[in-house]
Amino acid sequence: MDAESINWFERAKRFDSTNREERAVLRECAKSAERVIDLGNTERRYVKLKAASLVEDFNFYPRHSVDDYCVVDYAKAMEAGAIFPPVIVEKKSLRIVDGWKRTRAALKHGGDGAEIEVEFRTYKNDGEMLLDAISLNTVHGQRIERYDLQRCAILGDQFGLSAEKLAAAMHVTPEHLEKIRGKLRSTRSGDVIANKQVGQELPLVITVRQAEGIKRAGGGNQVFFVNQVINLIENNLLDTENERLMERLAHLSDVLKPVLEKVSA
Repeated sequence: MDAESINWFERAKRFDSTNREERAVLRECAKSAERVIDLGNTERRYVKLKAASLVEDFNFYPRHSVDDYCVVDYAKAMEAGAIFPPVIVEKKSLRIVDGWKRTRAALKHGGDGAEIEVEFRTYKNDGEMLLDAISLNTVHGQRIERYDLQRCAILGDQFGLSAEKLAAAMHVTPEHLEKIRGKLRSTRSGDVIANKQVGQELPLVITVRQAEGIKRAGGGNQVFFVNQVINLIENNLLDTENERLMERLAHLSDVLKPVLEKVSA
């Protein structure tokens, strides 16, 4: 191990950072460096593959989304010489079981020709593979959030996993899993996803259409947007000669009616 990598290892052991995501990176570096040191000159247990050859199948990704900021942090760590744990891959299909961010970071750092260390695993069926993916993601690396646990519950139900096995993989009690499932809305299978932008105004689980709406929204407080429109109207600031604007306001009037009627009922 070169001097730069050893420096990362020493820093990693202290978790020397005030940034939460970087601390997660450092923890991974510490675990990986310890593994390399323990191996010494023994035969390598892993193989290297082109990172671009690995397959991302979101049906087996326990988290709501891949954190791009974390990917950038990992890529910077790789550039500094950090050594990461191998990516867990299903042997036959090359689907990633654990290590999505590490794989993307390797591609970001080294381009399409980048190689990454891989550990092959085989599974009896896709359900077993999902259980392993969930288990690996909930015990190390980036923190698992509430909405990620919601997604795990949704995926587990879609694969027909038993409550006992799913709870064990999520590292929660069966009672906690039941509470998570209780918060899931009764919606058509496959039409709900865990909502990352969860708050007082939005449910934990939303439809795909709602998710698309969130992407188009500005991300601020809903009251703020309503007040902006009210301000334009009350202070006579609307461009009433703008035909497109008038069409959208007419549409706003139409969609508001059933909402207000529902509230007043």
